[in-house]
Amino acid sequence: MNSYTKFYGFSVNPFSITTDPKFFFPAESHKEALATMWYGINERKGFILILGEEGIGKTTLIHKIITMYHLHQSPYFGLVGKKTSANHTHNNVGSKVKIVLFHRGQITFEKLFKEILVKLKLPLKSEIKGCMMHELYHYLIHSIELGENVVVIIDEAHNISLEAIEELRLLSNLETSKSKLLQIVLVGKPELNKKLRADVVRQIRQRIVVNWQISPLTHEESMQYINHRLNIAGSSSSEIFTDKALDLICRYAKGIPRAINILCSNALSIGYNLSEKKISASIVRKIRNNKELLTPRRVDNLSLGIKKNLIQKISYVFLVLVVLALAAFFGKDSIEHIITTEKLSKLINQSIFWDKGDASTSKGTRFVIPEIDSSSPGTDVSATPHKTLQTSTPSAITVDRLDTGIRVRTTVEAKAGTYLSLLALEYYNVVNTTLMDHILELNPEITDPNLIPVKQKIKIPEITESLLVKQSSDGTCSIHLATFSNPRHAARYVNEIDFKGKEVKVVPLKVSRTDAWYRVMAGPFADRSEALKAVDEMKKKDLLPSFQQP
Repeated sequence: MNSYTKFYGFSVNPFSITTDPKFFFPAESHKEALATMWYGINERKGFILILGEEGIGKTTLIHKIITMYHLHQSPYFGLVGKKTSANHTHNNVGSKVKIVLFHRGQITFEKLFKEILVKLKLPLKSEIKGCMMHELYHYLIHSIELGENVVVIIDEAHNISLEAIEELRLLSNLETSKSKLLQIVLVGKPELNKKLRADVVRQIRQRIVVNWQISPLTHEESMQYINHRLNIAGSSSSEIFTDKALDLICRYAKGIPRAINILCSNALSIGYNLSEKKISASIVRKIRNNKELLTPRRVDNLSLGIKKNLIQKISYVFLVLVVLALAAFFGKDSIEHIITTEKLSKLINQSIFWDKGDASTSKGTRFVIPEIDSSSPGTDVSATPHKTLQTSTPSAITVDRLDTGIRVRTTVEAKAGTYLSLLALEYYNVVNTTLMDHILELNPEITDPNLIPVKQKIKIPEITESLLVKQSSDGTCSIHLATFSNPRHAARYVNEIDFKGKEVKVVPLKVSRTDAWYRVMAGPFADRSEALKAVDEMKKKDLLPSFQQP
């Protein structure tokens, strides 16, 4: 049983990605696909084609129709056993259908043919194709005399070779003057349709008269799908998710049932870790880029980030209340004597998500970080044998900005009391040293992040993937991964990321006469395309503070 199942009071895991026909949701397109399969099989149409994108629910559809035949159910009239004239034609149909299911299409025709005989419990007297065909033909003739219908369903049929498709035509040739003896259902992704257009298999294409392509769920159907699965588990969507969280899940999943299951399951795993009985939109935003189920370690890391973000927000509120109280008591002009902007900035920086505590105990590894002062900006930093962690002078990362694609979001004029942390908070809704460094890098005339002259023009950059890529004149690139106000936090960050074949450096940067920041850089990359791809991978793993969510 899943870790969150008991916590939320579910009788079963409602969002398992394993196939279970009891969770089948009758969306309009899925009902049509089910009816199409049923019609093609019962009317002995020979070839039946069902298409759908990955994760759309094709395998669940297959198991649903197998279950329906087993239980004598019909997609048209409900239970066949009901005494209605309309479903008289379907009476006892389930007991007369024999289904041979192949879970994957990546199989040779010879192996497929042998397995059909084995699953029908026919003796394999010879492996000669003609002899096997003769054996199957006599079995099918006997079956039709008994009123039986034999069906072969091939799932993942987009993986089947053109040669195997062409040889399936031999099976489709088994027929009487009135009907096909064997029904073949091909189920796969839309690329199967393209494969069937090839000249070598055009005769097969001509024989497919029954086909359907499953469409993604609509937004409303996605909502109903979530509630449907929760109802089966003994709950409802209104009990488990906020309205905004539900809306985001349906938007992010784009109507793909498996994507909905993964988003819901990951959100519930985070909610369980945080002891939140109702899933909020902020949790859904945190896991939206994860295309697979989260590992326990990833759940722990994301949960820790959310907790620290909450502490950060509380810190902001507390600081604002303190400043307002001091202003009311001492007067506006006296605040500077009680709490300086430098102290306020440092206090904010101590609460950010990306400063993760003392790196000296991380993973049992001890980093020796030197004190950086104005006389030794390039002091070397020791690293573990598994990580290249070193410092270099700030000039080591000074590169020519060729085709950087940096966009200026806006230009503002500094007022009294303006400093970088407040600008980051105002324009990005979150404060961390990396965002402050992006502003600083675009405004080299700023000589102190905590002391910006009144009326100085400050450019605010738009945070994009291109902003993180630094290109040199020889065309090679490096990536600005993060910036920290504490060298130990930089060391821990380096220890947690993995850039195979690339060098990761911690570069001390003097930002004022008394303070230094620590940029984490990775490279070299052959070109901007390779660097941007690496940035995208790091972003998906939620490892870039530049894209930290508020």
